[in-house]
Amino acid sequence: MLMIQDSKLYRLLWYWIPTLGYCIVIFVLSSSSKAVPIPSFYGVDKVMHGIEYAILGLLLARSIFSSKPRFSNRSLIISIVTLATLYGISDEIHQAFVPGRNASFWDVLADGSGSLIGALFYLKIYNYSG
Repeated sequence: MLMIQDSKLYRLLWYWIPTLGYCIVIFVLSSSSKAVPIPSFYGVDKVMHGIEYAILGLLLARSIFSSKPRFSNRSLIISIVTLATLYGISDEIHQAFVPGRNASFWDVLADGSGSLIGALFYLKIYNYSG
């Protein structure tokens, strides 16, 4: 019995804590009214959102996959993209209250697209066939 509990604790710490920690990093970065210095070209903001949420999508895929779900690939992808996009929406709402920041539908679209890329990348790497 103790080994099962240890296994659950291990999965929580190893798979879910990095994902939750990354969500906290996103929140903290969104709380700053100072822009993070990034290269300047048209659409760079959307590219950065895509990369940020591709990492979140990959981490969510890793976390959900660790619980050995009986999802099909399609259901797993839909779950990941839905969770990440909902987090993106909450992040945009949060930014609307931060001085110097604003909320954008296009950022949410970039977040959802990035999470899809991250989830697909994870499933491709681990050749998951649910």
